[in-house]
Order: sequence, then structure tokens, then C-alpha cells
Amino acid sequence: MRAVGGFLLATLLMGCAGRSSGAPAAEAAAPFCPRQLGPRPVAPPRLEPAAPVAVPRSRLIVEARLPLAVLASELEHNVAPRLAEGRGVKLGPAGVLHYSVDRGAFTLSIVAGQLVVETPIHARAEACSGPSCYAHCEPQALARASIPLWLRPDYGFDPSRVSLQFTQGCNVRALRGLLSIDVTPILKAALAPQLERVRREIDGRLPAIRADVERAWRQLSTPLPLPLGGCVVVDPLGLIQGPVRESAGIVHARFALLARPELRADCPSAPASGATLPDLSLDPTLPEQDSVTLGMHLPLASLAGAFEAAPARSGSEPRFRVAEATLDALDGRVIAELTLAGGVCGDIALEAEPVFVGEEGVIELTAGKLSPGESERVRAAGLDPEALARRLAELPRLTTPLSLPLLRLATPALAALLSDPKFSLSARVSSLRSAGAAARGESLVAWVEARGSLTLEHR
Repeated sequence: MRAVGGFLLATLLMGCAGRSSGAPAAEAAAPFCPRQLGPRPVAPPRLEPAAPVAVPRSRLIVEARLPLAVLASELEHNVAPRLAEGRGVKLGPAGVLHYSVDRGAFTLSIVAGQLVVETPIHARAEACSGPSCYAHCEPQALARASIPLWLRPDYGFDPSRVSLQFTQGCNVRALRGLLSIDVTPILKAALAPQLERVRREIDGRLPAIRADVERAWRQLSTPLPLPLGGCVVVDPLGLIQGPVRESAGIVHARFALLARPELRADCPSAPASGATLPDLSLDPTLPEQDSVTLGMHLPLASLAGAFEAAPARSGSEPRFRVAEATLDALDGRVIAELTLAGGVCGDIALEAEPVFVGEEGVIELTAGKLSPGESERVRAAGLDPEALARRLAELPRLTTPLSLPLLRLATPALAALLSDPKFSLSARVSSLRSAGAAARGESLVAWVEARGSLTLEHR
């Protein structure tokens, strides 16, 4: 009987084997799946890396503040009070002229985009004949230097212009009043070379800023590794000079940095835009604040992990989960190749748009739809394609490393850390919001838009 039973069992197994499709034994032992998606007629093509999504361009406003008293003090220290003096200047039959010319205190102001430096001129002149001096006068004048504060495209200042205006001239009478001599031209000619020296002194005190700007530009163009991991990529694009004004003896010079700042997981090997300093452009209407869009990079694989970590979803349709997810980027959208398990089994391709929402910085997917050719397979399994696409897009939730409250706290502290003994840097953030997300290459980029400005003050 045992031999007969063994023979019948072997015959039954052989008959079953003859009718099988050749599937492995492990597949026969797989758990029952009520909604099995059929195989694709053709495997979906592997997407090539997409072209980079256009990154929003930011305009960071920086206001530099410098007390006029700093420049006035340097001029007082470097320009001697006595500008000119002479003795024995011949006046013909009137004898000779002795004179001295002194300056007063420097006053500085901003007028119509120019730095105006003024100093009163006090002179004393004596007409002498032999050992005695028979007449004297004390002419007064005003010396003025004007320096255009609009920089040239090469970041240099145009030369200053100096003028001299006598407010009180000097006439001496000789030969018992028969001869009147105006000595003002003599004093003006004597002052001309001295005023030229003052002009050169003023121009020499103006900062030669191009070398400093080039150095700062190279630093901004170089990716900066962060101490705790990650990298800051500023990607500077240009510099703009805005209006210059004075308030309570302080010069307020406004500038803007055009850039595409991002926080990345790793530092790129080369600057994005190169380290060559572009020409300076001018914009008299540059506002006090503007918007800066900061991109935060996360690996696209982290969103795939969020798909796989999401709990099984249920509702009017069967419960299912994502057993495996592979993601690509295409024109800012996410293309997800998903393997489903549970109440729905099989491979499915989903297209969706990433969104960045809320104070805590959560990345979600929206506008989910199945890739072309998938809807018929889903209907054949008894499912609604639109409902399945919507449920799939709702699965992943990914939190960025920096929330908006943390960024609000970190921005002023970071600006303070960048200060040095000569200048203090402070940041003003008037608003902060999530500003969208996009898939780019192998990254998921979430953008934060901050409105505010930086202030650079002389200590």
C-alpha cells in the first residue's frame, strides 16, 4: 500500500508539473493578493537625468553705514591747517605783499549723490613799503571738494572736483590812496597748488574697493562646508549699487547681491558661475528690502525612503503599502517607480509635483497621476486609476532639516558670527515662508523665501 501511495503521489506531482507555467516554487508560495496588477506590455524606459530646473534668482540687499566723522577725522589729521604763506611778493610801486592762508574745520555732507567736503579759508594780507606796513586786509573764502559717490562699472571713484570761492576780497590802497590794488588774484593763485594737494589727499582717502570686492566675490563663489555637515553654495551672479544718502551724519550706501543661494548635502567641486567679478550696475530705485530664495537640497532617495516607510493605506479600496520605490526627476516633477504589496500588488509608475508647505517645512506630493499606459492595467485589476494615483501621492511626507522657526532664529546669529573687529553685520528678516519645491537631478530642492536685508556698520 505504501508503494502504491508513493506511486500515485509521484504521478500527481508530475501531472501538476506538466500543467505549470514554469513559475518558481517560491512564487507559488507567495501570499494571496486580491488585486494583482498585470504585467506591463513593455518595461518603462529609464529616464535620463533631466536638465536643471531654473533656480529662482535672489536679490540680497546690503546697506553699508559709515560715519562721516571718520573721513573728516582723517582729513583733519592729514591736511595741515596752514595752506599757504608768502613774503615779499612784489606789488610794483606799492611795495611788497606778505600773506598767510589757513583753513578751518572740514565739514562733510551728501548732496545729490556726491560727497561734499567744505572748509572755510581765512587769510591775512599786508602791503608793506620798506620796513613799515601801511595796509592790511583779511579776505575770506570757501573751498569745496565734490566726490561722485556713484561708482564706475570697474568699482572705482571718479576724481573729485575742487572749487574756491572768495566771499570777501582784499583791496589795499597805496601811494596815499591814489592806487588801489586787488590782491585777491594773488592769493587765489597761491592757493591753487595747495587746493590741488588737498584734492589728491581727499581722493587718496577714498577706499580702493575693487580689490576687496574681488576677494569677497571669490569667497562667495567658493562652496563653504558647514561644521556639522552640508554645504552653503551662494552662486553669486552680480552686484548692484543703489542710492546713497545721509542721516544724522551717517552715510547709508545701499547695494544688492544677485545670487542663487542653496544648502546642499555635499559641496560641488567647482563654483557654479565662476569667480570672475562682473561689472557693477546701478539702480537708483533699489529698495530697502528684497526677497531672497534659499534652496535646501535633500537626496531624492530620501523621498523614496519616505514612500517605503509610509504605513499601509486603507479606505474604500484595499490596504496596500510601497515595498520598493525608485525615483527620477523630470522637469521639476517626481517620476516614481513603485512596487506595491498588501491588498494591491505589482509595479506602477506615478508622476507627481513636490510641494513645500507649513512652518515645519514638510515636503509632500500633489497633482499625482499615473504614467501613460498604466490606467488600463489598474482598471483591469478592478481599481480606479485616479483614486489610486491620489492615494499613492498622499503616502510620503518628508521633513526638511531646517524649519522656518529655526531659520528665523539662526539668521541673525549667523550674521553676528560673520562680523569682524572693524565692521558689524546684522540681519533683518521681516517675513519668511515656504516657497515651493522641485525635483532636480538626484536632489529634491525645497525653497524658502525670506524678505529682509543686511546692515554693515563701521565699529
